[in-house]
Amino acid sequence: MNRRLALLALLPLALLGAGMTDAKPPAAAPATSGHVMFDVDGIKWGNAPPALPKGAQVAVLAGNPDKAGPFTLRLKTPPGYKVALHWHPTDERVTVIQGDFHVQMGAGADTHAHTFAPGGYVVLPARMRHAASTQAGAIVQIDSMGPFEIHYVNAKDDPRTAAAGH
Repeated sequence: MNRRLALLALLPLALLGAGMTDAKPPAAAPATSGHVMFDVDGIKWGNAPPALPKGAQVAVLAGNPDKAGPFTLRLKTPPGYKVALHWHPTDERVTVIQGDFHVQMGAGADTHAHTFAPGGYVVLPARMRHAASTQAGAIVQIDSMGPFEIHYVNAKDDPRTAAAGH
């Protein structure tokens, strides 16, 4: 028997000894409290939502960006991809997995920018205006709270408006 199976076989005994065999998760525990694991080749990519410019792909790793609660997704962008100045109603935490990722943050005198390499990390507070782009293409991981919303500062930059012909 391999080590993992031996540990699993001992788990009920450990729980019994701890008095937890009848334990139930707390009522406030989210329905998605199970663990999530992905190998990179198991990640399923699809088209990014219409709120983002065409050409990007997205993979939802945990949670549901359309519903209230935490979610994690990865965004894969082609070279030259840009998302115009926008904001979100919740904090956005971005980790660069691959490529280059340029973020312009703030407005007016508080404007600043930075280009991140793989491993780079940025927290964009709720309602902070920011724009993002990449020269060579990128894969970034985004952690936030749903439902996901993106509000473009200039309506003409919103791909949903352009798609509707307005």
